[in-house]
Amino acid sequence: MKIYFFSGLGANQRAFKNLKISKDFEPLFIEWNLPERGESLDHYVQRFADEINVNEDFALVGLSFGGIIVQELNKYVNPEKTILISSVQNRKQMPKYMKLSSRTAAHRAIPMRFFTSDKLISYAFFRKLYNPKMPGLDEFFTYKDPYYLRWSIDKIVNWRPSVEKINGLYQMHGTKDIVFPHKYLINEADLIQNGTHIMVLQKPKEVTTLLHQYLNK
Repeated sequence: MKIYFFSGLGANQRAFKNLKISKDFEPLFIEWNLPERGESLDHYVQRFADEINVNEDFALVGLSFGGIIVQELNKYVNPEKTILISSVQNRKQMPKYMKLSSRTAAHRAIPMRFFTSDKLISYAFFRKLYNPKMPGLDEFFTYKDPYYLRWSIDKIVNWRPSVEKINGLYQMHGTKDIVFPHKYLINEADLIQNGTHIMVLQKPKEVTTLLHQYLNK
């Protein structure tokens, strides 16, 4: 079975480098496309659908924003499994600050210079969002195009699932996730103790174990 991996906001495929995938599965890593000006999330997702071979069994794995993408992909492809890592299934699982930003459009007031890749403030943004103490964090975050970042944040805070029910949906989450606090996911996700938003790097053994449990069910 092929496993298509979608990384988190701004992150490349190296976010998954510590996972030990069984030889029974073939991992394929999808890189981010830059959104077109004014592009809808639905149209953006359709472009990824063209990269998936639907003529053989496959699963989708999404990290953070990638988790939103793989759920929306279920409108266009029919995976055996859809697996969320450090992501959310619906608006109930989103923190209050995201819901507030959706209502007030506060995130749109962030200056574009905040996202400029060659500025210290952009680097600080990623460190605060993911893990300020992790060495070499910048090697994973290569997608720093300002429009892509602003567009993605807008799509995240305003996301409302377009697929009512997804068969074979699994979710794992860290108890130290500050982006999507686990208190909003209790009884809906398998929790990894002390896992942060990038537990895929921080706790790869635990993530790998759950991933294979899902894939082998």
